[in-house]
Amino acid sequence: MYIIIVGLGGIGQNLVYLISKKKDNIAVIDKNPERCKDIAAKYDLLAIVGDSTDRSILEQAGVKSADAILITTSDDATNLMTALVGKEVGVPNIVSVVNQQDHVDMFKRAGVRVQENPDLAVAESLRRVMIRPSIKEYISVASGRAEIFETTITEHSKAAGKQIAKLPLGSDVLIVAIERNGDIVVPKGDIELKVGDRVTIFAASKLVDKTAKLFFSNQDNGVDNTNNGNKANK
Repeated sequence: MYIIIVGLGGIGQNLVYLISKKKDNIAVIDKNPERCKDIAAKYDLLAIVGDSTDRSILEQAGVKSADAILITTSDDATNLMTALVGKEVGVPNIVSVVNQQDHVDMFKRAGVRVQENPDLAVAESLRRVMIRPSIKEYISVASGRAEIFETTITEHSKAAGKQIAKLPLGSDVLIVAIERNGDIVVPKGDIELKVGDRVTIFAASKLVDKTAKLFFSNQDNGVDNTNNGNKANK
C-alpha cells in the first residue's frame, strides 16, 4: 500500500513507526522542516514540507497514487480541507483525527472516516482503568452500546472453578475466548474456568461493571466496589 500521513505530531510519528513495520510505502507532510528532516533520517519514506490543504503539496506526495490518507494535525480546519482534497482526487480511504467533539458531524457529513479526539480517548481509557482495575483491555463497539474486554481469573475470582454454563451471565453477555497456558480454549458451557485463564468477554455496556464483578474480588485490586470506589478495608 501507499499511505500518506499528514502531521508529524505524536500520533503521526507513531503511525509512521507502526506502518513502516508492515513495509508499506509512506509519504509524510508537515509544515515543520525539522520534523520532516528527523523522520526522513529514521525511515525510508518521502517527507514533504508544506501545507496539506494545498493541492500541489498533496500532488508532490503522490496523492493520485495513494491508497489511504491518515490526517493527524491538531487543526480541524486543516484536517477537513485536506480530506476534501483527497476525496476530490479519488483517494479510496481517508481517515482523520477530529480534535473538537462538535466538529465530528461535519466530518461525517463530508464522508470522512473519523477518529474522535485522541486526548479524550486517552482520558476515557485512564478513567476506565481507574474504575475497573481488573479489566486489562477493552474495545467499545456499537457506538458505545457494548464492550469487548479482557480480564484474568485469579484465585479470588468468583468465577474460578465454575463452569461457564453455571455463571449468571445473562443473554447480553458472552464469553468469546479463553486463553490458557498459551492455548485458546473454545468457551463451551461445560468448560470450567481456571486460575490464570485470560477471558475475553462481550457485554452490553450497562452490564460491564456487574459482569466484571463475577471475575474478580476486591482482594484482587484493593478497591471496595460497594463503597463508591473508596479504598478497601485494611
